[in-house]
Amino acid sequence: MDEEAMEAMRHIMRSQAAFAGMEVLTYCFLANHFHIFVRLDPKETEDLDDAGLVGRFRALYGGTRCASLGLDAKDLEVILRKNGGSAEGIRRRLKARMGDVSVFMREVKTRFTLWYNGEHGTVGTFWAERFRSVIVEADTEAQRMVAAYIDLNPVRAGLVEDAGDYGFSGFGEACAGGSAARRGIARIEGKIAWTTKWHERYRARLCSRMGPGTRPLRGDDQRPSGEAAGEKAGSAVVAEVSRLLSKIRAFSEGRVVGSVAWVASFSAADGWLGYRKGRNAKPVVEDGGAGFTNVATASKRH
Repeated sequence: MDEEAMEAMRHIMRSQAAFAGMEVLTYCFLANHFHIFVRLDPKETEDLDDAGLVGRFRALYGGTRCASLGLDAKDLEVILRKNGGSAEGIRRRLKARMGDVSVFMREVKTRFTLWYNGEHGTVGTFWAERFRSVIVEADTEAQRMVAAYIDLNPVRAGLVEDAGDYGFSGFGEACAGGSAARRGIARIEGKIAWTTKWHERYRARLCSRMGPGTRPLRGDDQRPSGEAAGEKAGSAVVAEVSRLLSKIRAFSEGRVVGSVAWVASFSAADGWLGYRKGRNAKPVVEDGGAGFTNVATASKRH
């Protein structure tokens, strides 16, 4: 993907996530693959009222018509308000496309392929294979480690020295002032709003050295510098970043990542999401958390 394609991909990801009821925590688009880290709660879709359903529909389709239903947002609003014979079927069809990572990824990849083929006069699928996903325990250190791994992709690839300089990642977009990306970084840090403080805390996870030469973050007040910044980062951050930089494929091989107890709950479930007992389980922290997040990864065709 070139920069134009990555910009199109970002727009597709954002609109599709809004429709599906998913929050993008962070992401990274590279020339031949991408990662998307999303937070979801399927119950939110189950409990969605008609106004919420129309809002999600509009987030994806805007003023255009959904080809499969032959409806635009105004048509949908009228049908649901009248609650006639077709209304319940439409509700079921739309909700079946929400709150599901597999459906989300299928639609993101399909929409991007259609855009790419239309722009370049090509045919066929753009992506080489099915995506792979990792389920991550929400609101834990595991979530923050995985997010850091994703945002360090352009550093590992040698594209930039500072992860904040890469425009097509969650952290890079946040550094450039993107409000949606900033909300995602705040959520990773367990906060509901962006502040320079939490930006710096997340950035410390991405930097193995926080010395006087570290540049200020763009669009923010001047960051702490010198020894104070180095002390804030600490040796634990250096060790963590070293692990993330060395284990390039650690979070892309279909694992459950989280606390020991949380991972054990997956291992005990026969066939749950295709995970076999005791296999692909990766406990990384001891403390617990609630809910889950999901990393999806896909590669370009060759």
